[in-house]
Amino acid sequence: MPTKHKPKTRRTLATTLKLEQFHGLMSELSDWRTLGLQDAGILGFVKGLRFSARLIYAIRDHLSSSSYEVDWGHLLTRDGNSCSPECDIIIHKRGHVREWNGTTRPVMNFKFINCKDAVAVISCKSMITSVDKEHKAYIKALKPYVDKIFIFAECCEPSAVTRLKRSAQKAGCKGFWYLYACDKMKQCTIDPEEWDNFLTTLEKLVVARKRKKIKHG
Repeated sequence: MPTKHKPKTRRTLATTLKLEQFHGLMSELSDWRTLGLQDAGILGFVKGLRFSARLIYAIRDHLSSSSYEVDWGHLLTRDGNSCSPECDIIIHKRGHVREWNGTTRPVMNFKFINCKDAVAVISCKSMITSVDKEHKAYIKALKPYVDKIFIFAECCEPSAVTRLKRSAQKAGCKGFWYLYACDKMKQCTIDPEEWDNFLTTLEKLVVARKRKKIKHG
């Protein structure tokens, strides 16, 4: 099915480049969903990992001029214990406690990061219909250690967007975004303003963190 776009506003070249990876990722993943190939031999975990990895690459590019890193991993408490479930995406101060399989040509790249160095955690979801008990438990587990928790979904129904944003906020998330919306007729809709707002929010977050660090020495 063709993808519908919300009415476009004229964009600068910089904005077009900033959102380029989101367009490519949406095209790839929505094909699997609309052509009925969602469960055609590709494990959900692998597809989900590809989604979060591609999102990490896009965020890294956007924050490349900052002093912060973006990785998949676990957060550790001040006394060295795990303080969270596995985190799809962690934005953190440069450095880590340990890196698994972090070679020049890694199969995976998983880091253990001190929670005091974490700026934000982004939970990636596939088709999200609600902010359920599992999401709420995940947010509750992380809240004592990192204040900025976000959800970025691959897909949701168009009519559910407002409800999901409200539910995420009520559960303690600082933001909810999605790659594309897909209705019951498998008609996909994208809103590039959603992607732009997501990246702008992260940029403002690291800038504020850097200023706070400078202020307090």
